[in-house]
Amino acid sequence: MCRIAVLRPNHRLGNTVLLTPLICELEAKFPGAEIELVTAGQAAHAVFAEFRQVSAVHEFPARSFRRPGAVLALLRALRRRSFDLAVDPEVRSRAGRFLLGQVQSRDRLGFRWGVPRQDGILTHAVDRSVVSSHFAQSPVDLLRSAYAQRSDHEAAAPPAMPTLTLHLTDAERRGGAQRLAAILGAAHSATRPCIGIYAHATGAKCYPAAWWRQIIAALREQEPGVQFIEFVPHDGIARFAGEIPVLFSTELRRLGAALAATSLLVSADCGVMHLASAGGARVLGLFKTTDPVRYAPYGGESAGFRATDANPDAVVTRIRAMLAVTASNS
Repeated sequence: MCRIAVLRPNHRLGNTVLLTPLICELEAKFPGAEIELVTAGQAAHAVFAEFRQVSAVHEFPARSFRRPGAVLALLRALRRRSFDLAVDPEVRSRAGRFLLGQVQSRDRLGFRWGVPRQDGILTHAVDRSVVSSHFAQSPVDLLRSAYAQRSDHEAAAPPAMPTLTLHLTDAERRGGAQRLAAILGAAHSATRPCIGIYAHATGAKCYPAAWWRQIIAALREQEPGVQFIEFVPHDGIARFAGEIPVLFSTELRRLGAALAATSLLVSADCGVMHLASAGGARVLGLFKTTDPVRYAPYGGESAGFRATDANPDAVVTRIRAMLAVTASNS
């Protein structure tokens, strides 16, 4: 049995979800392999709950410098295992490269840093210049580049890039649709588009509440049949309580299923944007400080869009265009 370790000790929800295409690629390339993840925080347990080959999720302690005992316990647990492949999927993560040097593995895969001491840990080193710029796709390209075995008889076109996924079950999807319908109540109709709004993001990625209100008001005027629902962030504070219906969930898979039940989710660049995309929602991701080339939702009809505090009208136009595509396909 092939045993694989993926070392991504990061606590952010978005970075955890962005790892799902790599796990899909590993499952496709090594069917039957057991995959163990080293992440940080609780998100990975929910995100990878339905991945059939993920056998264990290890949590690297948050604020590890304050918890040396927990760090040593994790390192001892990893050292007791023997892996066939260990992957540091990030372009330059000191924590990931440190863990890669601690595990016992026949193959150790990562990006070349140009630092002999760090590159010496690797058995398979790949240059950053040969992979995609997208944060979710570059680990897949890393794996493909390291294990490329193309003969003259094989097609030159690479296989399709795996998309973000939670592998939601049919029951989870039904539950998400039912929760959405219950909150919308009598106003809910399958023939009326439902736009989800997620108005929270960290730091400069966040848009003002007044900016979102301009978008909602313009859409109500120009698309009078549209329904709205706000997805409340982890702080439990609804930005538009009393103005549009709200949904709050601390359970990531239930939240992902509800996001997937919308006609369109509009969100700033954040972990919930990626969670929605992984659940199968159509997503319009809004970017003003980060680069959509690296972080935009992809797959299906999802898209990234550069938007500033000064151009809510441009966002309204893009939303209406995406709604028109939905109508034409229905």
